[in-house]
Amino acid sequence: MDERERSEPDHRARLSEQECREVLARTPAARLAVTRRGLPRIELVGLVHFDGEPVALLPEYSPVARALSEVISPRRLVALQTDDLSDSRHEVHSVTAVARPRWIVGFDDVRECRRIAEARGLDVRSDTWFLAMTHPMLVGRRVPLRSPGHMPQNR
Repeated sequence: MDERERSEPDHRARLSEQECREVLARTPAARLAVTRRGLPRIELVGLVHFDGEPVALLPEYSPVARALSEVISPRRLVALQTDDLSDSRHEVHSVTAVARPRWIVGFDDVRECRRIAEARGLDVRSDTWFLAMTHPMLVGRRVPLRSPGHMPQNR
């Protein structure tokens, strides 16, 4: 195998856009990342899927929620990253969504996001804000947890 072959990503490891959307729809939590004054802010957030978009649940007092005022009005990009461990014996499906966020503010939309989150068992409080990832660019990959043919040792 030459250097070029080792540096090229394995196309079988990539997730399709549909697979990425499915991971986002079934995963209850993600890491939301923004930058403020050049410094990263990363927070674990609840995650729901509403109106075809991933939606992060943020408490009003969170550092990321406070940093978003400088991100949303100029429509800067934010990143959302999650991992699906449902097949954790073999591989993890890792998805990153990059998008321009928008607050969900309509009464009916907020109520529906709240209902979806509560149905998933997520902690939804009166100060929870809902941040939609508008038209996200999705990148996903399969990360093997064991090499093929690996047999676990019983100890």
